[in-house]
Amino acid sequence: MAEEAGRFNWLDTVVDFAFNRVFLAISAFALVFALAIVALQVFARYVLGDSLIWAEEVARYALIWSALTGAAVAYRHGSHIGVTLLTDMLPLAPATAVFRIAHLVCLAFAGVMTWEGWFLTLRVFARGEISGGLPLQLGWIYLAVPVGGAFIMIAAFEGLLRGVHCADAQSDPFGGGSLDAGPET
Repeated sequence: MAEEAGRFNWLDTVVDFAFNRVFLAISAFALVFALAIVALQVFARYVLGDSLIWAEEVARYALIWSALTGAAVAYRHGSHIGVTLLTDMLPLAPATAVFRIAHLVCLAFAGVMTWEGWFLTLRVFARGEISGGLPLQLGWIYLAVPVGGAFIMIAAFEGLLRGVHCADAQSDPFGGGSLDAGPET
């Protein structure tokens, strides 16, 4: 049993650090950045009487990055909405099988999202498309799709390996501690 539990130790450490520190930080930073830009826009419009023409676009791009990276963190921590009425009534083994199938479906979807998003991003970069209000190549914004998809793939692959039954959305189904605690020591 100790051998079985130790089998995922390196995976636990790497994935916990990636999700609880790196991916969560990217998502949180993008969200806080969007909030700051919107607050700056409100201040400029109502206090200074002049609107920032780029603020809405920057906030939108930051929210895209926040949503696509944050979706992976939420998926890993079992925070997405799930209907578990039937799986809650199943014994552990069939419930685990159902959750493995669900992780497999999510892995496939995230794989398509990553694959297609990558080629879409490459096409946008190749065309040299520039943002309407900023001197920014839109490829950097489109890059959020394959990056978010890859993050979701990592979480789904981990869930598939573990066959996690995450009916309780309040718990951390992967044993990584709370969202802000990081890896347990």
